[in-house]
Amino acid sequence: MPQPRQPRRAVTALILSILLTACLCACAAKPQTPPEDPDSLPKYGLLPRNAAQRAADDAFITETDQEFHGDRKKAAADIAGRGWYLLHQGDAATAMKRFNQAWLLDPENGSALWGMAALRGQAGKFTEALALFAEAEQLVGDDVDFMADQAKTIGFAGLQQKDDGLIDTALTRFSYINDRAPENTLNLQNWAIVLYFLGNYGEAWEKIGLAMATPGKDQLNAEFISKLQSKMPRQ
Repeated sequence: MPQPRQPRRAVTALILSILLTACLCACAAKPQTPPEDPDSLPKYGLLPRNAAQRAADDAFITETDQEFHGDRKKAAADIAGRGWYLLHQGDAATAMKRFNQAWLLDPENGSALWGMAALRGQAGKFTEALALFAEAEQLVGDDVDFMADQAKTIGFAGLQQKDDGLIDTALTRFSYINDRAPENTLNLQNWAIVLYFLGNYGEAWEKIGLAMATPGKDQLNAEFISKLQSKMPRQ
């Protein structure tokens, strides 16, 4: 599993660009794009692997079995951890490759599935992200950071799709997480961001005020706070 604070830091760096592009521009016409490389898709896109890809996968598994003495669950946990490190560094493409490799070794590695979900959320692929979060939820266990990441993605999906049900679910989850972990800074910020895009600027400031009193206040996004200030100066 990833370290408790890793995923929260990882997904926050691109939080505003996600909302301002994928989330708010969802209805705009989009040019056709070439198919994505299967290695950059969660679970290799569940596409059949060609001969060269199968050979590379077999070589990877053989090498990993030697390194970890056949303990594939341990190997998968280690490789998923490398994926999270790369995600933190902003190398999304290589991070997805590592999460895929971890999944190849152990399809029930919750950390790898969580990482895939986080990356698809960053890419604005919220439907895919939510499906992966739902799968990972059964494996990750009672992890507040996971719940915060999932709630954020539900909220962003609701904003993108103009789905009141998803938005209400996200708001309920933010509240639940805050009851359990009131010092989870980024849960409060993500809650504020969803409220901001709903036009509830006063409530957004309330959450930011709480976040500013947490030990992790240095994680707050100054650009978002500036945008909130431009909509409604803090009282």
